[in-house]
Amino acid sequence: MTKTVVIIGTLDTKGPEIRYLRDKVKEQGEDIGLEVVVVDSGILEQPAGIVPDVSREEVAAAADSTLEEIRNAGSRGAAVHKMTEGVRKVVLDLYSQGRCHGVASIGGVEGAMMACVAMEALPVGVAKVVATPLASGPRKFSIFVDTKDIAIMHSVIDILGVNALSCKIFDNVAGAVVGMIEAAGNHSFSNERLVGMTMLGNTTAGIMHLKPRLEAAGYEPVIFHSSGIGGRAMEDLAKEGAFCGIIDYTTNEIFEDIVGGLQAGAGPDRLKVAARLGIPQVVCPGSTDFFDWLTSDPVPQEWNDRKTYLHSPSIWLMRLRRDELVELGGIFAERLNLATARTAVAFPLKGTSIPNHPDGVFYDPQLDQAFLQSLKTQLRPEIEIVEIDAHINDPEFAEAVANLFLQVMG
Repeated sequence: MTKTVVIIGTLDTKGPEIRYLRDKVKEQGEDIGLEVVVVDSGILEQPAGIVPDVSREEVAAAADSTLEEIRNAGSRGAAVHKMTEGVRKVVLDLYSQGRCHGVASIGGVEGAMMACVAMEALPVGVAKVVATPLASGPRKFSIFVDTKDIAIMHSVIDILGVNALSCKIFDNVAGAVVGMIEAAGNHSFSNERLVGMTMLGNTTAGIMHLKPRLEAAGYEPVIFHSSGIGGRAMEDLAKEGAFCGIIDYTTNEIFEDIVGGLQAGAGPDRLKVAARLGIPQVVCPGSTDFFDWLTSDPVPQEWNDRKTYLHSPSIWLMRLRRDELVELGGIFAERLNLATARTAVAFPLKGTSIPNHPDGVFYDPQLDQAFLQSLKTQLRPEIEIVEIDAHINDPEFAEAVANLFLQVMG
């Protein structure tokens, strides 16, 4: 079967560069019969030195607009936003037609962002490569990759000119997307056995005990790092029907969003998605006793009474207070009460993180009980809470979670 690379670029300002990339992809993909479709995401002038396969007028029409309307949108940002809708729609249409096995782009901020939004709409596993000078400096990569597997390359130079140095970068982009497509296996999967799970360094030991237990029962655990994006990535895949069940073992992201901690970013729907979708789940309060803070950032004076734990040379863990844990228990209850499938909570009575352990600096069972009692009083009675006399990382707790999950799955 012929495979296709979609190249996205603003051809009014990057025409010669996109033409070079197109020709290089064709050259490097000749042995596997790659085809190339060039999508013009430019807004201002006409394409320079290249004829696109999908014109800017067609992109605008895909956004239910015209190029003239987009140009007169009122601001550059508004015009780019509208054009981005069209690029995304065009790429999704190509994918649905079987004409998008990989996507590549080179561009500045607008060009790269438009391409990345289109890439984010594609399933995990489709090759995605972007080179941009914006991929460096004090920027969050979430603006480019969000919850998808997009490879970001720092172009070092700006994207203007085909010369001895820029060609090295463009050749690498071509080689990357061609290589990804060529190396891709046929890894089809069935959601009948896949289980989404969340983990941090503070709960890794528990997950390491839990994973083989689930595998022995015939399930295939898929682990997400609950660092603000990981939980949302799991839930995005759940929306695509990836999982038969979820074990949300590490749910720290919820309070990180409230306090603006280092692991913020999961968003207000965290814990709601599986509930609304009717996916059976077991939820644990892994790492809910703290939030992360950079050691390089000043600590607000009102936090001076918090217990702290140096997790790494760059990260403090900051212990939650009683009122915060009570609030958090209410949030968990509110979101889990949306569940339309069988749901259960497993609570470790001997602590929820590495420092929250009988020998740790965060250990305070009465504080943990503040969360648990708040949850109990507000959670729907048919959602079972199982209290286990163990630590979150103990084999006994992992075994209890596995048994509870098998019950939930029926």
